[in-house]
Amino acid sequence: MSTERTVLIAPTQYSGSTLKHLQLPHPRTNTLCSYYADAPSNTLLEVVQVDMAGRRSWAGNGWVHSNGSLSMLTPIDPLFIFLSLLTQASQTGDEFQFIDVNSIGFESHVDTASVSAFLAMDAVQKRALATLCETRQISETVCVAKVDPDQVLAWLKRKCSSSRLPQELVAWQIETVDETLREQAAEREMVLLVSEYLQPYWTERLLREFDG
Repeated sequence: MSTERTVLIAPTQYSGSTLKHLQLPHPRTNTLCSYYADAPSNTLLEVVQVDMAGRRSWAGNGWVHSNGSLSMLTPIDPLFIFLSLLTQASQTGDEFQFIDVNSIGFESHVDTASVSAFLAMDAVQKRALATLCETRQISETVCVAKVDPDQVLAWLKRKCSSSRLPQELVAWQIETVDETLREQAAEREMVLLVSEYLQPYWTERLLREFDG
């Protein structure tokens, strides 16, 4: 049985560590996508595919691979996925219900082993609950949480700060003496970038915060 060789590029600090492959629902589309979790650092890396099939090849020590495509691992804030899982599990219309945190993400289309491994990243879960939710401790082992829209929007607005605009996108900004316009343009670009990781409900709410 032949195994197809693939090329994976990862940040230096993770390339030598043991990364766990997870299949998690994309926070915007809900389709299962590949991620790698680095549990010791509570980091989640997104797999980004670069399709170069038919345009180049890879060559290594004693091997040549005709498919020049590659995969890159880029850090993603795991709270985007946490928000998506919480929203799906607890939203009814514009209202959110309290749910048992340990029960989220176990719909039929989800890889339950991957979700369990994701939720087992304790520091991520604690940060998500503190940032996105109102929580109640029912017992020593049971904690219930409810999405707090105000907290979510405050977090998303911090994500959209113009200071977070990647340097690669700063270069194209039109030079202008009006710093306010530049700031607004940068914020708008950040809203579009952040929206790539949000369900339509949260994208609409976020756009309203920036006057649509």
